[in-house]
Amino acid sequence: MTVYSTQFIEWGHWMAQTAIDHGTLPDRTYEGIRDLIIRGRIRPGDRVREAEMAIRFGISRTPVREALARLVQDGYLIPISGGRRTELAVTELTVDSVRELWGLMGALEGYAIQSVAELPAERREALVADLRSLNAELRSEAERRPRNRDRLFDLQTAFHVRFVKESPGARLRSVYDSVRPHVQRYEWLYGTRSDALYEPSTSEHLRIIAAIKRGNPVEAREAIETHWRNASQRTVHVIEEIPTARPRRASQKSARR
Repeated sequence: MTVYSTQFIEWGHWMAQTAIDHGTLPDRTYEGIRDLIIRGRIRPGDRVREAEMAIRFGISRTPVREALARLVQDGYLIPISGGRRTELAVTELTVDSVRELWGLMGALEGYAIQSVAELPAERREALVADLRSLNAELRSEAERRPRNRDRLFDLQTAFHVRFVKESPGARLRSVYDSVRPHVQRYEWLYGTRSDALYEPSTSEHLRIIAAIKRGNPVEAREAIETHWRNASQRTVHVIEEIPTARPRRASQKSARR
């Protein structure tokens, strides 16, 4: 794998312990809990309690309280009224959210890839080499049994992040970074299942790569937007076929990685 590929896999692999090692304590706690939610360690409908998260991360309740408030604001948690007090639960995954989020991702990545396709040939060649490597690894990993869900997840993320991070638009990248984790919740739960098909996605990736190599911004944008439309249909189909799991409490044990 190239250096770039490794860098962008590490970017996508938000492990809770890594998050605890950097930034302010509330930020690290936010990222750690969010990672547990994204990777399904805390599942849709699970109750998330301040005291239990403080124990989980080995910290006081104050930074946990701040992190939970931010997770509610960002849409990962929702207040649930029950009994004597209001609890927090992980937001459910819905078909409507898939259509909205996948549409946003198609628009954001479509905008980004136009500028990427117009980069100098030397930079595009380096990018194409990385994308081919990531896509080949993704295809190979998808064929393994049993599957390594974290590895699949990281490779899928790395492919998309690789070319978006090549875009010169700082504001676009900022918006992208705020939307992408919401998409990752679905990618983890449905895209890393043992029977999930990766051939359609990796084939669409090849079309995206070819458009970048040719330096054709119109073709590149069309390829990425088509990819997200198709991915939306595939994800919706899976959601509609799988019964929703019953909510449970996000105890210290269930939240463990």
